[in-house]
Amino acid sequence: MTDERLVRAARWDDVPAIRTVLALAFHDDSLVRWALPDEATRDDVCAAWFGALVDRYVAVGRVDVVEVDGEVVAVAAWRPPDVPADHPVMTSLPSVPGVVAAVVGPERAAHLFATLGRSSALAPVGAPTYLHLLAVRPDLQGRGLGTLLATRGLASCDERGATTWLCTAEARDVVLYERLGFTVVGQVPLDDVGTLRVMHRAPRDAGLR
Repeated sequence: MTDERLVRAARWDDVPAIRTVLALAFHDDSLVRWALPDEATRDDVCAAWFGALVDRYVAVGRVDVVEVDGEVVAVAAWRPPDVPADHPVMTSLPSVPGVVAAVVGPERAAHLFATLGRSSALAPVGAPTYLHLLAVRPDLQGRGLGTLLATRGLASCDERGATTWLCTAEARDVVLYERLGFTVVGQVPLDDVGTLRVMHRAPRDAGLR
């Protein structure tokens, strides 16, 4: 690869490649290993789970990608604050809990989403934007592609005066997000195998960036 980068908004025809990037990038993520302990099926389930989220965000949210030499290798997916639950896109696509329940079973799925749902109590007040997914293909990690995507989305949030937030179970990622202006505000235990950290970022004045 010559590392010729193109940062742009995702298109519908990018979704298969985005699913693959997400599955590869999150294979060893602490949260995903907690949720999907079966390593043999983890990539397939992760692609279906996160792919269902990407379907929604391409339609009604924000999804940015990085192309390197024509291949999608990184993705950032943002959930806007103002999409009603009865929006046609939200109701016409397969539900995310339904996708997971079909694989891990309804009881396990209910436990997973009940646990993850505790992060909502730590969300910022008002109408924040949520950075739901940030992923870089493993062979290209460490080249600043994740920071590039996050910075692009955060600049848009700053222009709108929007607070942003995210959740991460990876301690190493906390440092990256702190450099971008996020602060840990609380934690959610992932049973006895890890911790989900909830982080907030206040919008920055354009003149201070």
